[in-house]
Amino acid sequence: MKKIQLVLGMLIALTSLTTAATAQMKEGKISYERKINMHRNLPDPQMKSMVPEFRTDKFELIFNENVSLFRSVVDEEAPDPFANAGGGGGGMRMNFRMPTANTYTDMAKQMQYEERAFFEKEFLIIDSLKQYKWKLSEETKTIAKQLCKKATTMVTAPQMRMRVSIGGAGNNTDTTANTPRAPKETELVVWYAENIPVSFGPDNYSGLPGVIMEIDQDNGATVTTAVEVSAKYPKKELVAPTKGDKMNRAQFQENMQKLMQDMQRGGGIRMGGMNIRVGGN
Repeated sequence: MKKIQLVLGMLIALTSLTTAATAQMKEGKISYERKINMHRNLPDPQMKSMVPEFRTDKFELIFNENVSLFRSVVDEEAPDPFANAGGGGGGMRMNFRMPTANTYTDMAKQMQYEERAFFEKEFLIIDSLKQYKWKLSEETKTIAKQLCKKATTMVTAPQMRMRVSIGGAGNNTDTTANTPRAPKETELVVWYAENIPVSFGPDNYSGLPGVIMEIDQDNGATVTTAVEVSAKYPKKELVAPTKGDKMNRAQFQENMQKLMQDMQRGGGIRMGGMNIRVGGN
């Protein structure tokens, strides 16, 4: 009898350990860091010397089984990597911020709500969930203590030519990043965790059998990586964004093109000792 009880006890303990090991997380928060290679499209050595090679920004994804919100996290205490860029003679100061976006995904309704701020304009993009043709792989790696599998897809993004004029004491340099203007198709490499079985991820990426833990765009041009996973999250903040002029993705692209054209005609944007023009020759 004692042997039977001992065996049953061992089986129960083993079952508990197995259940704990295979427990799946269906709500929580994932913190990410995004590194953008700022030198990728700057062929001029002088420009590279005044701009850090990488810019790092923080984001977080809060989610439950049905909806998610991917949003920027502002670290007020973090030093500005662009402050006093270039130093010395020109006394140049750059304060460059990437366009921000908060993306809310409703899997049940197959809808996305993107709140985007571009310089002084705010947009609210409401459209159906984007569909990606994922190619799954059995290749694995560990990210933020989660075992992840690899998936890839091809994405197309518009390319812009950026003309930068550098002004300072006795200095007037003009450099152009010779990036093709035609849309560019690149491979998107992601890593997803099946142990967190929700089909969400950074930005508007979704549709995999697990949350996306890392995204590599254009072979290292922009890499977004999960750094921490937590079961705790602010449930009251998991709501769709509401700010900005409402439009669909096609209308947003039209507005962006118009803004770029206006910037080109108006001489671009002045930042410290730099004048940035988009679409110049």
